[in-house]
Amino acid sequence: MPIKANAEIEAMADQLAALRGQSVEEVVAAALRAELAREPRDRRLSRPVNLAPSQRAKVARILELVRAAGPASAEGADRSAFLYDDQGLPH
Repeated sequence: MPIKANAEIEAMADQLAALRGQSVEEVVAAALRAELAREPRDRRLSRPVNLAPSQRAKVARILELVRAAGPASAEGADRSAFLYDDQGLPH
């Protein structure tokens, strides 16, 4: 899909491309990548996720375990220990 730009935007893109020795497409792509990287992670990942029922059940179980564990009381305690059984395998 073509991107519509006014004369000022085209001039800035041409100027940056000339300064960097790149094409207009390369500098626009780099600028867009940089702006996307600056976006907060949670906003980038806020799109709905479709999980299978079994995946939803696993997520619900993990959330239950996290809530039940509460805050870590001892400094240096393994805060993820509740995620594993006594053989070290995930629940």
